[in-house]
Amino acid sequence: MLGAIIGDIVGSSYEFNPTNNYDFNLFPADADFTDDTICTIAVADALMRDIDFGTSLHAWCRRYPNPKGAYGGRFNDWVRSNRPKPYCSLGNGSAMRVSPVGWWDGELEDKLRISTATAACTHNHPEGIDGARAVAIAIHDCILWRRGWRGSKDRAITPENIFKYGIRNALRLMGIKTDKPFTLNLDDYRNRFDVTCHGTVPVALYIVMTSRSFEDAIRRAVSLGADADTLGAITGSIAEAIWGIPNWMKEKALTYLPQEMLAVVNRFHDRATLYPKHHKTPHLTTKSRDMFTTLPPHRITPSWISSLAPHEVFVFGSNLQGLHMGGAAKVAFQKFGALWGVGNGPTGRSYAIPTMHGGPEAIRPYVAQFINYAVAHPHRRFLLTRIGCGIAGFTDGQMSSLFAGGLGYPSILHVPNITIPAEWVPYLLNM
Repeated sequence: MLGAIIGDIVGSSYEFNPTNNYDFNLFPADADFTDDTICTIAVADALMRDIDFGTSLHAWCRRYPNPKGAYGGRFNDWVRSNRPKPYCSLGNGSAMRVSPVGWWDGELEDKLRISTATAACTHNHPEGIDGARAVAIAIHDCILWRRGWRGSKDRAITPENIFKYGIRNALRLMGIKTDKPFTLNLDDYRNRFDVTCHGTVPVALYIVMTSRSFEDAIRRAVSLGADADTLGAITGSIAEAIWGIPNWMKEKALTYLPQEMLAVVNRFHDRATLYPKHHKTPHLTTKSRDMFTTLPPHRITPSWISSLAPHEVFVFGSNLQGLHMGGAAKVAFQKFGALWGVGNGPTGRSYAIPTMHGGPEAIRPYVAQFINYAVAHPHRRFLLTRIGCGIAGFTDGQMSSLFAGGLGYPSILHVPNITIPAEWVPYLLNM
């Protein structure tokens, strides 16, 4: 199901700002999870807890009432209702949230029954149910084919094999004839915002069939200029079953998720029968047991920060008096809500760490306070700048050593929602 979450996050910046550029930025500053991820998490949680899908969806969506891109109109009414009822939707919302079913235990008939139930609590129109069933079965069939469990010895990833062994049943569920090769003219869907199942699921199936890798599929889906996050989610959910997901994309995507969502992802990957146990999604927690030998790009603080995503926080060096007169402190005051006269802690969309009142050990308690604050707020991403290395006059080695951990606080290497200045990385990796 992580493929759906990645497709959602990647597409989130382009849902209302569409692009046809295949080489678009996968994770721009304003990327975030949307309702597609929330609903996918809710379905996975319901499967593991063996509770009603509608109950789980209602609870999770109320927990996150204002996601990036917002909920659709009628679904939003359903979320806000104290007595929610199905509203006969044929929208693609049923297809974007169903991917956990494809990985869950059961035969094809079980997947048809369960996927129907995930849709019926809201999208009880026959076409809404078609979309959910088709995506779940496509994932199920692709997994079995790629593992050689369908009797075929030909596991080469070609359009012909994806069609024959991976998506044929899904196409039939969408009412598409499969007695001849599946073709689709993507230009008919380019820059067309179609939110129906029958206008989205066949497109996702075709993109998967003609792609070369997981990333290629995501890029082709989002750069179509359509319903980018949902088409990305559906495409990603099926592509994961064929190619898997590059580790760097897994790790990047998980940094966007609140701790309670991470917990569901990790539990699901432990319990879902069809997830390979020898190659599980990495468990990113605030106390990871694994030391990095290198840092992926998303852990590095950008060299210039001019804007923030909704969940991001600008971390800067200040003084105890809160006189933000120059450098990063001035930027924080002018752009990111830092309050004049407050030289320590969070204000606005920034976090101040005082560095002008003494030597490195005098700064350490404030560093510990910051790192523990970040651990307690895993849904936020803290962009740590080179505090203390400007007017305060400390070296990169001196300042980075304070962030390597100490009594009562972990190293920032083990706190995935804090980015690290590139200049500090060599020091931290050798401490």
